Amino acid sequence: MDSFRFLIERNSQAKILAGEEALLESVASGGESTLRFVIFDPTAVLVGYHQAVEQEVNVEEVKRRGWEIGRRPTGGGTIIMGPFQLGWEIYAESSIIGNPEEAIRKGAEGVIITLKKLGLNANFRPKNDVEINGRKISGIGAFSIGKYVSVTGTILLDFNVDDMISTLKLSSEKLKDKIAKDYKERVTWINRERSPIDMEELISTAKEGFEEALKVKLIDGKYTDKEIEDINTLSLKYSSPEWIFNTRIPLKGDIKYAEEKFPGGLVKVQAKVQGKVIEAILITGDFFVEPKRAIYDLEARLKWSLVDDIEKEVRDWYSQVKIIGIKPEDLIKVIKEAVSK
Repeated sequence: MDSFRFLIERNSQAKILAGEEALLESVASGGESTLRFVIFDPTAVLVGYHQAVEQEVNVEEVKRRGWEIGRRPTGGGTIIMGPFQLGWEIYAESSIIGNPEEAIRKGAEGVIITLKKLGLNANFRPKNDVEINGRKISGIGAFSIGKYVSVTGTILLDFNVDDMISTLKLSSEKLKDKIAKDYKERVTWINRERSPIDMEELISTAKEGFEEALKVKLIDGKYTDKEIEDINTLSLKYSSPEWIFNTRIPLKGDIKYAEEKFPGGLVKVQAKVQGKVIEAILITGDFFVEPKRAIYDLEARLKWSLVDDIEKEVRDWYSQVKIIGIKPEDLIKVIKEAVSK
């Protein structure tokens, strides 16, 4: 039976997210395939790579609570990670766990087996969730360097929906009760579904569950000296306001806006248009795209292009990228809707 290195990390969002990048680089450089469990301390509100903090997060409320804000190196939506949410991460060559889409399914299987061992029946919900009776208990994301893949996800041990609502950026205070009710219908956690367990029991059970899903033996390990050096260096990036707040900045001025939810995620489009020319455009949301920086290329294609050329530019761009659950015509539709308002 093959083996993976097994690590457990409890740390700040900057250290943990730096570890995600460093461990994938390590595996891509010939390091051991690795499964890492993480616990964020202090609690952190984490936006996806393609999201704008200003659009998603109530920054003042997060600061008031003494929590952190971070930006993940993967796509997906805004999440809260703290002492009662277990993060899990797999780092391996695609020949072992598949391409990012296949790796998401394999990681989901680890979660499903874990929950089964805890007496809970769960199933995979495309594109990247595990659910119990229609309620999400785990979200999953992936990114890659060449043939090496990182797939990351969560298992909710406990969760406070009111905390989530308070730290979301809401368009109206009147929506809070409705959204809180909606979240309680859409999200669940282990200690809501069965008699309570603690994090230590969840970690022990999840280790067994992922061993079965990956068909490997997990061997307790530690970071290499090079990984420690890289994590310390990269944590400067993941703690910097430039990375967290300025990677995706909403446009200012006379802005046209549209958004739409597709099977692959929510797409938000801001555009500044002069006559029939797109002066600037910002495309954000909780979607996944490979390569992950490809959305910048699309924005560059569309900037200073004619409105009439949107379809051609998007379809040309699609020939070089992959988005899970969003078709070219979907993206064309929401962009055209934004620029035509």
